[in-house]
Amino acid sequence: MSSANTSASTTVTFFGATGGVANAILVHTLKAGYTATALVRTPQKLRDQLTKQGLDSATMNHLTILEGNALDVPAVKRTLSAAPNGLPTHIVTGLGGAPSLHFDICHPLQIARLDNPTICESGAQTVITALREIYAEKPELEASKPLLTFVSTTGISRGPEDVPFAMRFLYHQVLAEPHVDKRKMENLFRGEAEKGKAGVLRNVVGIRPTLLSGGVDYRDATGLAKVRSGTEKKPALGFSIKRADVGHWVFENVISESGRKSELEGEMVSLTT
Repeated sequence: MSSANTSASTTVTFFGATGGVANAILVHTLKAGYTATALVRTPQKLRDQLTKQGLDSATMNHLTILEGNALDVPAVKRTLSAAPNGLPTHIVTGLGGAPSLHFDICHPLQIARLDNPTICESGAQTVITALREIYAEKPELEASKPLLTFVSTTGISRGPEDVPFAMRFLYHQVLAEPHVDKRKMENLFRGEAEKGKAGVLRNVVGIRPTLLSGGVDYRDATGLAKVRSGTEKKPALGFSIKRADVGHWVFENVISESGRKSELEGEMVSLTT
């Protein structure tokens, strides 16, 4: 989609935009000419990432970058309120911690740890609290609640097993601790969606990619033709997928005005190649 086909009706707020998946969604959003806002701790880092991917100043003009912490309620409120109509039509959150290896004699198999083991849960609660406060201050905005898309993981499904047998030890033992945080995030966001009109969100789309590969560059992609998707009831089983492919798929199927699929709302979507 070119900038000639833009529409003012789609606006997207990003948290965790310097991460590979959210960054790829952001790039496709900007290239489509949609208005975007991103809250990041280091704005220059995001600008450099986008410039290295070939985005010119005209494309970057569609983006407002705010400096701050996505775990800080006032900063998140300020970012959400920066959308042209008071709230964005979409929120994308790709928050996640930096992994490291750690040995605990009491849990010898759980060697993967995060620098912030509650970042996903805390980030979800921050968004929910910020929206609740915004509605309390401006009740008229409840009529235009945003759709929230969050990046999660396979291996924590409430439904059938969504991890191939050969990967289950890695997912359910080695990655057990980071997955606790992802599960708590999912429960918070899904809980809001399940409240219906009483919740702070119009709905949610959970994205559960298999093991992520590739870097922060939307061009580092295998191609959508090779991406397979599934639902929680019927997951797509696979071993890995590139971050750029996840971001492109999300844009085309959730954000894009010409391609978005309303049936994905409320779903936990597994993605693999």
